[in-house]
Amino acid sequence: MKPAIRIVPQGEILGGAGEPPALHLPDPGSFFSDRAARFGALAAAGHADAPFLALMERLARAQQQALAAHPPVAGSDPARLELCHRHGLPPLAKDAARDGAWRAALTGIIHGVSDAAPPSAQPVLRELTAASAQRLDAMADRLLAFNYPELNPVAVPFLGAALQVHWFKRAAAYGISSFKKLDIPGICPVCGSPPVASVLRIDVPVPGSRYLACTLCGTDWHLARGQCSQCDVRDKVAYFHIEGGNEAIKAEACENCRGYLKIMNREQDPLADPVADDLATLALDILMDESGYERASPNLLFVPGRN
Repeated sequence: MKPAIRIVPQGEILGGAGEPPALHLPDPGSFFSDRAARFGALAAAGHADAPFLALMERLARAQQQALAAHPPVAGSDPARLELCHRHGLPPLAKDAARDGAWRAALTGIIHGVSDAAPPSAQPVLRELTAASAQRLDAMADRLLAFNYPELNPVAVPFLGAALQVHWFKRAAAYGISSFKKLDIPGICPVCGSPPVASVLRIDVPVPGSRYLACTLCGTDWHLARGQCSQCDVRDKVAYFHIEGGNEAIKAEACENCRGYLKIMNREQDPLADPVADDLATLALDILMDESGYERASPNLLFVPGRN
């Protein structure tokens, strides 16, 4: 029997007051290892996709190791920052030139997961390891443009994981004072990427404040609860979840643009992670698709429509 969906009235979600911090950069010492622990806990809880989640746990642990091994990167350029701030641009735009350190991160991540990857993934890992710098950069360009039809779906999580490490390192080198909120609320103020999900945080001065979580660099930025991250309307948002499932994870859907993203409520589940819990609730994506909504932006560790 197909699980039921319950529409949660907006009044159950809206709440809180005040103006919390605009941006939050995560802790480089534990960001990916915390995510790995969440993947592991979800897999150990008897999830139907436990083998996939266990592989993602290894991937996230390899990301933490790759981040620790990542060479230092240049800090902010005051002139460029001033230009970006004046024109409302993200200083670390994903379509700007990047150095080859991301490819070194990819090599480390492949090394960290190769012995746990399923047989079907082994040829792809060998292919990525042997690929030229030019070919890898071309694949990265496609992934950052969300041009999935041009990519092998098995390669996507490994490419995405390496790019996440590289942009995380760059954002940390710049520091939070280098970034400001943009006029367009639905893109990351650091790199210009869309959010993978939103999170109701409990570790901020106004607990329960809603932050969008960047799919690439890991930055969180504040957006008012009940406001659509895509079309910016405030009175057309509804919340869905699967009856009997984890009520801390809902789909936040807009009746105006018919787009949705998931929202993770850490007041109900303090360990909920925007990437891990997104991948653990793919059934919710299926039901939202069947209900006529379109996912607003991707998870870089997953090709939409495939597992």
